[in-house]
Amino acid sequence: MAPLPKTQPEEESAYVPGDRVVHDKWGSGTVSLSEGVSVSVSFDAGGNRTILAGYLRSGSPKADNDNENPTNFLPYLCPAEWQDVPVPAREWWSEGLVPMRQVTILNGDGGVGKSLAALQLAAAGALQCDTLGLRPMAGRVLYVGAEDEAEEFHRRLADIVNMHHRQMSDLTDFRLLPLADRDALLAVPEKDGTMRPTPLWLTVAVDARAFLPKLIVLDTSADLFGGDEIKRNQVRQFISMLRKLAIEIDCAIILLSHPSVSGMQTGTGSSGSTAWNNSARSRLYLTRPEGKDEDPDARILRTMKANYGKVGAELRLRWQDGAFVLDDGRPSAIAGLLHKHAEKTYIAVLSKLNRQGQRLSPNPSATYAPKVIATHPDAKGVSKKDLAAAQQRLLDAGTIRIVSEGPPSRQYNRLLVASETYGGVPSN
Repeated sequence: MAPLPKTQPEEESAYVPGDRVVHDKWGSGTVSLSEGVSVSVSFDAGGNRTILAGYLRSGSPKADNDNENPTNFLPYLCPAEWQDVPVPAREWWSEGLVPMRQVTILNGDGGVGKSLAALQLAAAGALQCDTLGLRPMAGRVLYVGAEDEAEEFHRRLADIVNMHHRQMSDLTDFRLLPLADRDALLAVPEKDGTMRPTPLWLTVAVDARAFLPKLIVLDTSADLFGGDEIKRNQVRQFISMLRKLAIEIDCAIILLSHPSVSGMQTGTGSSGSTAWNNSARSRLYLTRPEGKDEDPDARILRTMKANYGKVGAELRLRWQDGAFVLDDGRPSAIAGLLHKHAEKTYIAVLSKLNRQGQRLSPNPSATYAPKVIATHPDAKGVSKKDLAAAQQRLLDAGTIRIVSEGPPSRQYNRLLVASETYGGVPSN
């Protein structure tokens, strides 16, 4: 089938609201908004779409007796034509995490640092460097942030470039659009529930076509999506709108989103309608390790959905000096202080109880040391779990020691501070 003749996509629209137009796929429609090279069209077949003006021609409504076959406009393919044609390689902006020409959702609890993580990944792409053990695609980046002012981005980017031993002047391929003080909605529903792109999105899309970034970050869906997040059709239309731009300019899009209460409770990180998860081809979840005694600076980046990669992969991170680094397994400064406090408490109470003639066991029992020490007034709230971890560290360091007492037929183990001796038993 012959393609519909068209002008160049870059040509500015000559249409005005009310003009009748024809598209080679969607048929006839009426112009509702015209800005730059983009035109919003209400098509007769149903639905509002934003189209490049160069892909439209002037037209009029079809007559009722028009027998033209509408399938003439559909881009059918015959897979047999791919015989002996090299299979195209899968393209990633970040291998296994963020596919090109698709929308990736990054969920994260409030305050966990998803904006910082996305900003750090985006900056690495613009800086053409690795970060967090990942090698993002080098290229231009467009970051649309609806939650923070320019000054906050300045502070965060300063920490990020310092971590990479680079300078702010190296971010020439980075474009930032802070919208904290503006209406940041990119799409809103019509009365019939159909999502309509806003003038802001049309402008961002035009700028993206000119800038040609390899990554667009949208932060966050709560500020950018004007529909009802539990209505599947509205969510799917919104993701589809984003994906169309990603395909058109050959880029990846990361959409940041807060998880729902149930998403946090179940550990899936999902939000609102399942359409968010189903519409995206990749979904990541940044969260803290579970447990109140975990390192407060630790984070886990999990792959929750990956149509083109492996699900369940984890990247362990830690916040350090304003940016994220790979977790090397050693405690952070804050966790280190908590560990030292638990160890100091353990030694002090163990020493006091030994002087009183009490015997504490290294093994779970009625006299299990972490259990007994945790209930002692001098423990001052240090948990049994923290004391058990402290006991193992102190044993590993040789600060405390296990000794055997009693007759050969009925020996038992007890714990002693290595530098002390009680009951006639030397501890070293």
